[in-house]
Amino acid sequence: MSDYILSCCSTVDLTADHLAARDLHYICFHYFLDGKEYPDDLGQTVPFDKFYQAMTDGAMTKTSQINISEYVDYFTPFLEEGKDILHLSLSSGISGTFTSAAGAADILRERYPERKIYILDSLAASSGYGLLMDKLADLRDEGMDIDSLYAWQRKTACVCIIGFSPQT
Repeated sequence: MSDYILSCCSTVDLTADHLAARDLHYICFHYFLDGKEYPDDLGQTVPFDKFYQAMTDGAMTKTSQINISEYVDYFTPFLEEGKDILHLSLSSGISGTFTSAAGAADILRERYPERKIYILDSLAASSGYGLLMDKLADLRDEGMDIDSLYAWQRKTACVCIIGFSPQT
């Protein structure tokens, strides 16, 4: 069992079953469907077929990012269990959730100075984001510690920015 958790946002485009099987934790974005708020809980509250049918039928939709307080509430139980956290957020280019996660991490580092809390910008969305989470889970499962995994993702993200394929 790892002494850290891998975490992402619900926008990762992986199923709840897949995330559970890979031991990947996620925090839910929010969406509004005809003015009513729902958690983006991977189709558990509103099944995807019903959601897409509502959109087809003309329902008004919008999304809402995760705020600092929600991240604090989400991260705290892991820290209380003695786990470190590596959270890979949805791209900062399309959402402010990275900034919210980083703000929460700053607050929690003061409360849990013995814990490591790494917040990384995936610079990705959708299935590319999901592929990154699977790769991080592969590396964790091969025994990579949190500091090495953090360094690997930072290097990989930089390589992706300049347009080259990341090397493992």
